[in-house]
This record gives sequence, structure tokens and C-alpha cells, in this order.
Amino acid sequence: MAQPPPSLVTAATAREVAMDAKMMVATDHGDCQRLKELVSKEEATTMVVVISRQEAPAKKPTPASMHPLLAEAACRGDWEEINFLLDREDLQEGHSSKTPSQKFLDKLAAYPPSGHRANGSSAMQPGPAATDVEEGTSAASLLKGVTVEGDTALHLVAANGEDSNFVKCAALIHGKDQGSLSRQNYKGDTPLHCAARAGKSQMVSHLIDLATAENIVQELVRQENNSNETVLHVAVRNGSHQLVQDLLATDPKLACFPQEGTSPLYVAILLERNTIAETLYEESENNVISYSGPNGQNALHAAVLRGPELTKKLLRWNKNKDLTTERDANGSTPLHFAAGLWGAGNRGSACTQVFDATTSVLYLPDNDGLSPIHVAAAAKASGAIFSSPKIPIAKFVSKCPSSAGLRDAKGRTFLHVAVEKKNVRVVRYACRDPSLAWIMNMQDNQGNTALHLAVKHGSLDIFRLLFGNRQVNLNLTNEDGQTPLDIARYNVRPSFYDATADPEVWIYRALKFARARGGASREDHFDENYEDHHGVKTNYKEKELEMLKDSTQSQSIGPVLIATVTFGAMFALPGGYRADTSKNGGTPTLAGTFAFHAFMIANTLAFICSIIATLASMYAGSARLNLGRRKDHFRHSITFMHDSIMALVVAFALGVYTSLSPVFPKTSIAICVMSPLVVLYNFKDFWLNWAHFAVPLFVRKGAIWTLRVYTQIVLVNMFSVSWLILVFVLAAYGRDHPISKAVSPAQAPAMSA
Repeated sequence: MAQPPPSLVTAATAREVAMDAKMMVATDHGDCQRLKELVSKEEATTMVVVISRQEAPAKKPTPASMHPLLAEAACRGDWEEINFLLDREDLQEGHSSKTPSQKFLDKLAAYPPSGHRANGSSAMQPGPAATDVEEGTSAASLLKGVTVEGDTALHLVAANGEDSNFVKCAALIHGKDQGSLSRQNYKGDTPLHCAARAGKSQMVSHLIDLATAENIVQELVRQENNSNETVLHVAVRNGSHQLVQDLLATDPKLACFPQEGTSPLYVAILLERNTIAETLYEESENNVISYSGPNGQNALHAAVLRGPELTKKLLRWNKNKDLTTERDANGSTPLHFAAGLWGAGNRGSACTQVFDATTSVLYLPDNDGLSPIHVAAAAKASGAIFSSPKIPIAKFVSKCPSSAGLRDAKGRTFLHVAVEKKNVRVVRYACRDPSLAWIMNMQDNQGNTALHLAVKHGSLDIFRLLFGNRQVNLNLTNEDGQTPLDIARYNVRPSFYDATADPEVWIYRALKFARARGGASREDHFDENYEDHHGVKTNYKEKELEMLKDSTQSQSIGPVLIATVTFGAMFALPGGYRADTSKNGGTPTLAGTFAFHAFMIANTLAFICSIIATLASMYAGSARLNLGRRKDHFRHSITFMHDSIMALVVAFALGVYTSLSPVFPKTSIAICVMSPLVVLYNFKDFWLNWAHFAVPLFVRKGAIWTLRVYTQIVLVNMFSVSWLILVFVLAAYGRDHPISKAVSPAQAPAMSA
């Protein structure tokens, strides 16, 4: 045997030698190359080099593709063609076999023999005789071929028909390949799955008969696909009641599988197959059935979402009531699901049924610490348009009063959650129920009461409800030492325009009226924190300039339109003008009447105010002025725009009255009465907010104080519009002036004659 050269010693011939050495490891191509160069340069008497390579993992063998003619014949249920393709041995031995059609033989002749298919050039050669084209190809090898989805020939037959031809084809294929019944495609479906999905009940029965003959029927019907679903799941999804009955007759325990995952009953309930759900329960052995669902859910989780009828059935079937306490992957019980539904508090609802079955489930929190009462507080009755369904919290509290104080992981009660979710109905219920007074001032982990959160989120409706409850303490501090008044002050924007419509302003104003107190902090420190909170020290000036620019662009449109209208009305007077041929020709025909003079004064005031508002808007948007001056001009533009609107409404009403009163006095009066609606809308937010705060202020401050304050508000606002009296004062003066008496309406006809 040849010896290895002395310069190359393998592991087999190496001997142990003690020496000084250093180890170097290379892991990529570049390092390996550098290591080779280093080895070539080293002057060493002994060297050990280990070179390894990483081999790719062996690929899973790909099944052979199904013969196209076999696939076509299986889809059409052509027993003769399938038999011709599979029964090669009998054909080669000269046994009798019915010859298929010439058309099939022609198509078969177009395919090269299996031994030549690997050569691409031979595929273009003319094919041999039909009887020799697949010589040497057995039925077993043909039946190993699959489609792109992994379907075998039996899959195709089972999915495409159920008449006698397809049944014969299935029997033929099964006779040639005993394992084809349980063979799965790439989705894990057996031929039985495919037949059931296609709704071929006769084919399903035939396949079951074939499995029964082999004594594998139980294994076959319980076989799961990649989605962990048996053939019973497929039948339930298709809504095939008869097929469900047949499968349960074959295996009465089939509805118990899979023991984990989505059960057939869960699928039936989710799809609202009520009859099938009853069949699954009634025809299962000893009424034992699986209730499991995905992600740890059970059938009751799905039932409460599908209505009270299915919920009632499940609670009746599951007498040990363990379904009500089972939690899914998120820790939610069926009551968590039901508590958030519209109408959950109504009698007979799914929520009521589950709660009555096991009241203790109310105290089971989910993974976030939320109990069903928190879920109910977070759910809004968005569907309540014409009806007002009862809230489930009322039933929870009536049966389990202590549940009102349940807290979540953040220390929140259901009232905190309702305030954060702006659920007005729940907050209204809590404020009106005297038995819940003990939770009104409960604080969460950050020390916030429900009132703190209402002020923080600027929810005016919810704030009014809490503010109007005398049990709510206005002066409690949170972990940051802030009372509701402090939070309200922080929320008020440092605005350069009229912010009376902002809810934050009204909340702060109401707390000040009620003499609420702030926290224990110095005023200068509070001001500094306020400026930091709103970014006054950093980039707030740039924000103000941007807001001022955007506001002036839209603000200037209204005054310009009013100026245009009033200018045109000044020269298109009601009643027209006198003829030029008469004395004082070209003058208004209604000159001298009180209404006409009042119209002229009101129209003039509207024109003047709109022009001033337009000029103020122009100055507010001018970069020539500093920010303070621009703010002043913007405020003036708003004031004069409101005044121009009021004057325009008065001018419109007087103009209509002047024209129509001589012939339609009632109509003219009706128009005058409706016209102020424009002014009321202009101040809608102001008056509505005062109206909504009347009751809460009455509760907090008493009747006398509230009446006195509201009287002052009305008088002050009436005085603010008292300048409109000038319209009628100047009109009366102009009418009594000698100049206006030069031509009266009574003299106009005589003069024109």
C-alpha cells in the first residue's frame, strides 16, 4: 500500500506530538483566502490544516407530476380512460380490455414514453403506438403523481362528481392503491375532505364504505388537515345537514375532535347554523361534544356574539357551567364578550343569560385586569338611534353591589373607564344612582378621580354630569398634586382670539364659579409650568403666527361678502324710484316712511361694520405690524363682523317689511320674527352652554345665586347689542326732519299725476 508523502500526514497516520501551536479559524471566503496565504508564508516543520464545508440541507423530494390524461379523466369521471391508463399489465399480456375512444388514443400518442421524457429533444419526436406509449409504467407509479396542489387522482375524482361513473372511478383507483383513501394533499385534505367540500354526499358515502371495508373508517373521518379540521368541519361550513347526520351516524364521537382547537360546534355557531348545532349535540354519543374554539375560546364565546337563542341552547347543554368561566388567550370570558354588545342590559339578552348562569364570573379579570363591568363601561350604544337600551352595569350592580368598586390593572373603576371612553350614558347612570356615591371620588393608580379625567379629556357633557353631583369632591389632588381646577387651567389655550366656544374654557369657568381650589403650588411656578406645557417659551410664537395667517384668510371672506351685499342694496332700494319726469324724480318712492328710514340706517351700519372688519383682517394678516398689534386687529375684526351680521339681519327684516306690509302685513311680520334666528345661531354655543350649566350650578350654588348670575349674564348681553337701537332712533329723527318731509308717500301719486 502506498504511503502518504512525509509532508502530508492524515489523521489515520498521525501520531501524538507535543508542540507549541496557535489556532486560527476562518469562517468566510475572504478569511479562508487570507489563511491560505498565511500558511504558504509560514516556515514551520509541522502544520495542521482543517478545511470544512457546509452542505446545504437535503431537499424534500418533490412528488412526480400527475399524467395530464389521468388528471383529465379523473376530473371527468371517465372510468374507461382511467382503467386503460392504469391497467397496463393486462393490456401487455393480451387480456381483454375495452379500448377507449380514438380521440383519447390520439391524445395519448402525443405523449412520449416515460423513459424519454427527460430528454427535451425527444419530446418533439413523433410518439409511438398508443399501446406502447407507457410500456413499463405501472398503475402504482401513475397514481403517485400529484397536481400542483398535491391532489392525487382520487382527490380529483372525489371533488368533481358523485354519479355512478365517478363512484366506479373511485373504486378503481382505490383498488389499485389501497393507501389513496388517507393520502393528503399539500393542505392536508384527504379525498374525503374534498368530496365533502364539493358537497358530493354520495361520494362521501362511497368513500366511507371503502374505508369500512378496510376497517379504517374511524381513522379516516377523524383525520385532520393542516387547519386541524376533520371532514365534519367541512360539512358544517358547507351547511350540509344531511352530510353531518351521515358522518355522525358513522362515528358518533366525531364531534369531539379535535379535542383542542376549533370544534365543529364552534364553527356551526359562528356561522349561525342553528339546526346543525342541534344535530351535533343530539346525535353525538351520550351528548358528549367538544365546545373548544380558536385561541382558547369556547363555543359560548361565539354564541354570545350571535344572539340570545344560541346562547340559551349552549347554557342548557353545558349543565356544569364551565363554559361561562373559561377564558381565551386574552383572558376574556364569554361575559366579557357579551358585556360590550349593544342592548346587553336588556332582559333575555346574551349578557343577561351568561351573568345569571354564573354571577361570580363578573369578578374574573382579563389579562389587562379588565372585568366585564369595565368592558360594559367602555362600550358605546352606537346603534341606539330610536331606542335606548339598558346598560348591563345596572344589572351587574343590582346583583353584585361590590362589583362597582372593581379596579383594573391601572386602578380604574368602571366610572374611570366610562369617562375616558366618553360614555355619557354610563356616567349619567352612575351620577343618578345614590347607591354609587361611594365610588365617585375613588382614585386610580395616578390619583385621578373621574372628575380629574373628565377635565383632562375636555368632555363637557361628562363634566357637567359629575359637576352636578354634590357627592363629587372638587378639590382632591392626584399624584402630581393637581386638582381638577389646576388641570382645567393647563388645558385652556393661550389664545389670541375668542375662545369662549372651547369646552376647556367652560370647564374652567364652571369650576371657578363653584369656588374650586387649586393644588398647593406657587403661582409663579404654575405659570412657568403652564408656559412649558404649551411651549410658550419655545416655538409658540411661530404657531401663533401660523394660526393668525390661516385665521385671517378665512375671517376676511365674511365681511367682504356682507359689504358687497349692503353696497348693492343701497342702490337697489325696496319700492323703487320715482320717474325722472316728476318732481324729485329719481328719489326713492318709499322715502318718508319710518321702516324705509330704519332700513337705510341698518344697511349703512352693516356696510360700515363689514368694511371695518375687512380692514382689521387685512391689518391682522400684515407682516408690517408686530404680533401684539396683529392680535388686536384680529379681535376687532371678529367683533365688527358679528356687528355687521346683526345689522344686516335687521336691514333684511326692515326691507322686507317695507315692501310687503302694505299688502301682506302678516307675512312681513312672520319674516321679521324669523330673521333673528341667524343672530341666535351666531351665539348658539354661548347660550347653549349657559343653559346646560344651569342645573349643575343650581345644585352646587343654590337657586338664588344661580338666578342672580344668569340675570346678570342676560342683561350684559342685551346691553352689548343695544347699539342696534340707534337704527330706530336715527330713523325717527330722519323721518321728522324737514328735509324728509319734502316728499311724503301720500304726495307721491299726486305729484306724478
